[in-house]
Amino acid sequence: MGNPNLYVAFYRPRYGNYQHWALYIESEEENIIFEVVGQHPNFQRNVVYARPDSSKSYSGNVYVATLRKDEVEDVKAAAETVLVDNETVEWDCQDYVLELLDKLEDEYILDGDDEDYQEAMKELKEKGGAIL
Repeated sequence: MGNPNLYVAFYRPRYGNYQHWALYIESEEENIIFEVVGQHPNFQRNVVYARPDSSKSYSGNVYVATLRKDEVEDVKAAAETVLVDNETVEWDCQDYVLELLDKLEDEYILDGDDEDYQEAMKELKEKGGAIL
């Protein structure tokens, strides 16, 4: 398989009419899902060591980037530092994923000029928000 791949995984809504999003690293060593679970004002950070397609609510993913093996630990650290916002009523799992991607870009783990990353961000902007 080579280097780890980074994806945004999508799931059918857990609560309400918003598709659930999570960041997912697929590698030979481990599969890791970074997400927030719950509802306002009780969101909690959650890390799951599994493949997203093992969930019955999984509905697909978007490829974001290929990582270097040493960057997996950087992603784990970044996921711990992105704030879980239980103050803002409109904040949710989608915001967590977008803020985490922004942090990875700020830390030069993701390249904002990379075509795959730009395409992923375009698709995420189209998928964001409530399901109509």
